[in-house]
Amino acid sequence: MNTSKPIRVRMAPSPTGYLHIGGARTALFNYLFSRHYKGTFILRIEDTDQERSKEEFEDAILQDLRWLGVEWDEGPIKEGAYGPYYQSERLDLYRKYLKKLQELGKVYACYCTPEELEAERQDLLKRHKTPKYLGKCRNLTEQEKKALEAQGRPSVIRFRIDEKDPIQFHDLIRGDISVDPSILGDFVICKPDGWPLYNFAAVVDDCEMKISHVIRGEEHISNTPRQILLAKTLGLELPQYAHVSIILAPDRSKLSKRHGATSLGDYRTQGFLADALKNYLALLGWNPGDEREIMSEKELIQDFVLERMVKSPAIFDVEKLKWMNGMYIRNSALDTIVHESLPFLEASGLSVKDKHPHWLKKVIETIRGNLETLNQVGSFSELFFDEKFTLAEEAKTQLLKNKKEVLEVLNALDTLLAKAGTIDLEGFQKLQEDLKSKVTVSDKKLLFQSQRLALTGRLKGPEMTVVMPILGVDSCRKRIQITKSKLSL
Repeated sequence: MNTSKPIRVRMAPSPTGYLHIGGARTALFNYLFSRHYKGTFILRIEDTDQERSKEEFEDAILQDLRWLGVEWDEGPIKEGAYGPYYQSERLDLYRKYLKKLQELGKVYACYCTPEELEAERQDLLKRHKTPKYLGKCRNLTEQEKKALEAQGRPSVIRFRIDEKDPIQFHDLIRGDISVDPSILGDFVICKPDGWPLYNFAAVVDDCEMKISHVIRGEEHISNTPRQILLAKTLGLELPQYAHVSIILAPDRSKLSKRHGATSLGDYRTQGFLADALKNYLALLGWNPGDEREIMSEKELIQDFVLERMVKSPAIFDVEKLKWMNGMYIRNSALDTIVHESLPFLEASGLSVKDKHPHWLKKVIETIRGNLETLNQVGSFSELFFDEKFTLAEEAKTQLLKNKKEVLEVLNALDTLLAKAGTIDLEGFQKLQEDLKSKVTVSDKKLLFQSQRLALTGRLKGPEMTVVMPILGVDSCRKRIQITKSKLSL
């Protein structure tokens, strides 16, 4: 791999939809590569599809990349020396290169209708031949062109392939690749409205922006020979190509929504941490050369080289991602997890505005070991919020089995709490000692079970040494009264 020239890589999303896992991984790989070699990462918006491009999609793409921590050095909002970074603002540049192709006699107008092209394609398939354009409009006379234009037929611009020798290039991941140009067929580079199509615009932009390496998905391998032909015809310097592996579902089928192939923004709303998702995506098609699975961004940048890319398909397993996310929730700074949890608590109907930050911190610290994603934070922490307190039927049934003794325990506990003022770990232990001396129960387990069921409303949950200090005196007493009233019904 040649790294003698400045490293400049790019991510070029089309704002015709949201950023999905495959696109996010491509952006991440380019970002890590640029950071490893202290190069430049460019974000270029390919908005030549005017009908489908939308500002909301562009905004979402920018927001999602920033959330993931994939910051670009040049692009929207960060203008550089090679802008503009929107293809819709680079039309004069494309016209200049199109004029050169016209002068070289390498392009021509094609008037074939979509219906004619589809009929040609189906005929080739029936004859077990590779579908391609057969060149019907390749040698039209001026008179024939005028006749077609008189019919109101719009024309596209096709690139004329005259090459006979194989098109060869070296892929930094897959090695040497050779393609027979006869299977390509003359391809369209401009639409009837004059706007460029992907292969043409990408070649021009990659050259003009001094892109050194094009790192993209393997589905683009078929585009590479066409782009090489265009670049060589125009006398442009070619970048180095690296095509990363496709991402498949665990059953090795095409990744779809049922496997978790939703937009990057959806993972955020589902409660995945950006660092966890970044870590997981980096390992889809790349490995650090050892058994590590949990890696910081610093480690990823330090170790990221294309020599460690994997050619075989990467398997996206949402369960593995959840496991990794759970690891990050448990091991990240507690203040970070508390901050990230706030919108999920509120979405669960839990009021956090009137809660002391220290109290919230204790709640999250208590329950985060149970979490795989932050959207679970509400269900695990609601037992600490009085507005969500209810006595579950199974808890009520259990308490009623020993109603007399339970009420004795709860009455004594309420009296002790009224004198306690506050509860910490030491205070909790003293409270239990005093309670034992105040009541007599047939089974020692009943003493602790009565407290758990009455104060949490549940059969299972965190240890009471944690629960009671977090709830505090007032909340404990309030819940005792609610429980007693339920038992009296």
